[in-house]
Amino acid sequence: MKPSITPRKFRAEHINQASNINLTGVTGDISTIFKERPSVFGITIDDATTVDRDDGIWLVELDDGNFELQVSITDVAALIAKNSPIDQEALQRVMTLYHTKPPTPMLPIHISTNLGSLEEGKKRLALTIFFTIDNQGNIIGFEIRETIFENLKAFSYEEVEKILKNPSRQQHDQLLIKLQQISQILAGKRRGNSGVLTEDGYIDEDGNLIADNVNTHQLIAELMILTNTTISNLLAREKIPALFRTQDVGIQDIQKAIKEMGHCLVPAIYSPCPLYHIGLALETYCHFTSPLRRFVDLVNHRIIKAFIKDNSSPYSKDELQNIADYINDFHCLYKENKSNHLRIKRKEDIAKKYNDISEEKIRTLSDDEFSEFIEYYIYRHRVKSILGYIRERVDNLSLKDFYQLWFVAKINDFFDLDNIDGVSILFIASQIENITVNYQIKYNSQQKIYQGRCYINGLTTSEFAEDSKKIRVKQDSALMAIQAYVNGNLITNPAQILSDTHTDGGENNIVDDKAFSNLLHQTIDENGLTDEFLDEVEKRIDSLQPKDFYKLWFEARVNRFFDYENIDAVSVLLVRSQLDHQEVKFEIESHPDKSGFYSFCYVDGFTTKQPAINQKKSKAKQLSALGYIKAFLNDELTSNPVKISSVKQDNNNTINTENTPSGDNVQTDTHLPSEKDYVSLLHDFCQTNQIDYPEYKYIKVDSFFRCFISLNYQNITLNGEGYGRSKKDAKQSASHILMIQHNLNIKE
Repeated sequence: MKPSITPRKFRAEHINQASNINLTGVTGDISTIFKERPSVFGITIDDATTVDRDDGIWLVELDDGNFELQVSITDVAALIAKNSPIDQEALQRVMTLYHTKPPTPMLPIHISTNLGSLEEGKKRLALTIFFTIDNQGNIIGFEIRETIFENLKAFSYEEVEKILKNPSRQQHDQLLIKLQQISQILAGKRRGNSGVLTEDGYIDEDGNLIADNVNTHQLIAELMILTNTTISNLLAREKIPALFRTQDVGIQDIQKAIKEMGHCLVPAIYSPCPLYHIGLALETYCHFTSPLRRFVDLVNHRIIKAFIKDNSSPYSKDELQNIADYINDFHCLYKENKSNHLRIKRKEDIAKKYNDISEEKIRTLSDDEFSEFIEYYIYRHRVKSILGYIRERVDNLSLKDFYQLWFVAKINDFFDLDNIDGVSILFIASQIENITVNYQIKYNSQQKIYQGRCYINGLTTSEFAEDSKKIRVKQDSALMAIQAYVNGNLITNPAQILSDTHTDGGENNIVDDKAFSNLLHQTIDENGLTDEFLDEVEKRIDSLQPKDFYKLWFEARVNRFFDYENIDAVSVLLVRSQLDHQEVKFEIESHPDKSGFYSFCYVDGFTTKQPAINQKKSKAKQLSALGYIKAFLNDELTSNPVKISSVKQDNNNTINTENTPSGDNVQTDTHLPSEKDYVSLLHDFCQTNQIDYPEYKYIKVDSFFRCFISLNYQNITLNGEGYGRSKKDAKQSASHILMIQHNLNIKE
């Protein structure tokens, strides 16, 4: 049976089975069941729109100063027999899907929102865990019993949040305050990285950030984590197979695992074996508190009910393994499906945000919002109506904005602007649209100028660009090609560049350059670089492409070729950002003494100790990119650079720091990460052992990235994976996990 995310309709047999269920289950006398089970009461806390209430809570202060915490979970297992039609359908559905319209419940409505839901003022069948807790939050003991639960009050998260911030003397308010105190103590004892309260909000057990009603979410979550952990510990101690929730990284010492891997988003799965849950900092964990909307919880309820009645488990280990495999596969599909849903929803949200936007609102948009605004109006074929707003903010447009305007909208405008990086815009286009970009640049020895053309998919411009600087010719030819592309004027057979020109590589320089580039890449891949080969590289330095420099500097780590002023270091780093999934950012500001600009180049949060300075903004950017590459090769990168205060510029475009104040007067960017760079550590390991760098692949999962890493070492392929909120974080996580899981001897 293969899992499917497609919303399903309940068949007649499911509806009929649900209609025949009452609070006695399938058979029995309701009065007998109510007499056999003790009555308890409590409150529920859920979202205001919730219709399926799984759990209720209550707290009693005991005479000895301890507390009795009661957590009651609806007893769905008493209503639905194993392997019945509804049970088989629930397995196929796995869980309630809330992102569909309308939501797709795991169980028929008569059960999920009526007989199984702990509604206010109603009595429902439940499983209650009675915890005895001391003032320090220590669990003295617990008992599990089948009960009848009555909901005294159904609170919403919003209502409880207001009470916690401004409580009255009423009983329910004081109850909630005590429950919050206990939940905070429990959270402090766990010390995990999931299920924690941060400055940004509450991070739940799956790593999702909840920004609203955070105190209430923590209150409920901690009590549910306590319940799930208690059940899991009981099952593990009694060696009873169940569906455990595991987040394991293969480290036997839990404290070491938490220390080493607690920050990594390792995927959690279900397993019949009790293993660590690193994110929650727990030795074992399971899901038990949501049987209305998770099939896993229903299975674990049946196992616990059998245990407290001294009956054998209704599930074999093999059966549990099959269920776990099916549900794990389902969750992989679900995350991908939900991610697609969120992309569609984002488009809908953008449409609502920008469709009827006012002129005043347009002028208050941030740069990122303005990029969204441009993209939306291009998508709706209305971009010409906002060209005036674009011209007002043209200095703040991103490279991708220009790509959208020129390659998607085909807008024949903005080509007269200074300092537009046409080479990088073409590179972006080549990555998104899979087009081929080539340059033909030759030197005229008589006129002492460079002349060149840019080719897009083999087509080029009728005219060529010329300048005394090769880098300017390349940029100008790129913009000329883009404009010709927009206007449909690219041609196949242009007039030849001046016949009296010569190129360092000979008459067939274009072919030779491409062949040499391929040879260079092959030589680097085979670790075959020699001094003689590098001398040949130097002779052809003016013909090398950004990817050639990327291979030389970042793969072969050749610490040469920095003295050539026409090298486009920004494009080299752009290549690296695409191939290595590194985040490249530039901080460019006006110099305090108005002498020009200073620039820092950051790659994954690391930069040079000092900025590059130049009269021209574009030149400062290029110098900072080249400075980053030098520092990378010399292991001189930092996350805390010296910030400009009163520094001087010398004739070599470097910073004179002799009079730079120290201590409090030196500003450092403290928000940048200072964690270890596990990707670089792993790459250094590869170089030391003369093996290929690892390969990385990524998929988007909800708001996270999942990175798969593979490394060939000692004739074995080592695999790992990690999660992160960005590709950079996922790559760091996967690299770190691979190092630890396979015990690679890497000094940190």
